[in-house]
Amino acid sequence: MKRTLYMMLLIIAATFLGDLIGDYADGSLSWLGYTKTLKFDPGTFINTDTFKLAFGFFLCFNVCQVLLVLTAIFVFYKTAPKLFTS
Repeated sequence: MKRTLYMMLLIIAATFLGDLIGDYADGSLSWLGYTKTLKFDPGTFINTDTFKLAFGFFLCFNVCQVLLVLTAIFVFYKTAPKLFTS
């Protein structure tokens, strides 16, 4: 359980840090901010005066996030055996 939480913490931290770096990357590092979006928006299913029901999916990621998540996975496999000995 601790290993799973540790991995989730690393991946979430890498995602947020990658988003921050990717948003502010300028000049020769602007390629880190290249963003790709995956979106599924079928529209509204139920629309009444008091209730609206809609389902959708929106995923947006940049190059820096992908690189940092891969780095976080590498760090996890290098550090987890030392931190969590059975």
